[in-house]
Amino acid sequence: MLYRLSCAVVLCLWSALALSDYAAAPKRPIDITGFWVLNAVVSDDPEAMLAKRQGEERERFDKMRRREEDSRPRNMPPPIDADAPPPDAPGNRSRGPRPWQKQQQENLLRMLGVSQTLEIKQLEPRRFEFLSAVDARRVEAGSHTQVSMPEGQLADSWVGWEGEWFVMERKVRSGPRALERFRLSKTGQLEYEMKWSGDSELAGMKIRRLYDRRTGPAPAPNPDRGPLR
Repeated sequence: MLYRLSCAVVLCLWSALALSDYAAAPKRPIDITGFWVLNAVVSDDPEAMLAKRQGEERERFDKMRRREEDSRPRNMPPPIDADAPPPDAPGNRSRGPRPWQKQQQENLLRMLGVSQTLEIKQLEPRRFEFLSAVDARRVEAGSHTQVSMPEGQLADSWVGWEGEWFVMERKVRSGPRALERFRLSKTGQLEYEMKWSGDSELAGMKIRRLYDRRTGPAPAPNPDRGPLR
């Protein structure tokens, strides 16, 4: 009896995992390959959305800090910022972002896929290459693998077809989750959706963009795009 119960549990878990995978091929032929150029007029602006969110976060932090300062006894000195330079250091008042802050911002823009162009190649029936100004990925439809996120975490990755959508899903255990979807719209444009959730600074962000197919030869490869992942 216990053996049968254990087998049933294993089968249920296996079925749940199988259902989470995406198909290796669409039910009907769909060609999303080509060189695509962003149509900014009808697309969301992820940089503006991120700037607005960060501005709101800074405003909330400033309000909290002012409340703490107002509640501090008058004779108590302000807390010491260990990372701050001496008061008489040159350029102290106009200090810009620190190196780690700049790197973090670049990672966020990479996670949002901020790019004016997108090139999709089909190397084999199930293997695709996605090349943008900030990223280069080689994926296989119907696969479940592990990949590195821009911030360095190891994530489970599911790739494949869900109806007319080509899906790339990445999820870090107790961390961020990214869901990206591509499909051809009725107008012949490439429709792209991105959603972030989980434990991430980008959680709750939903971005939709439309790309027009470029006519003519594609530009030369960008050597700064980074290695394929």
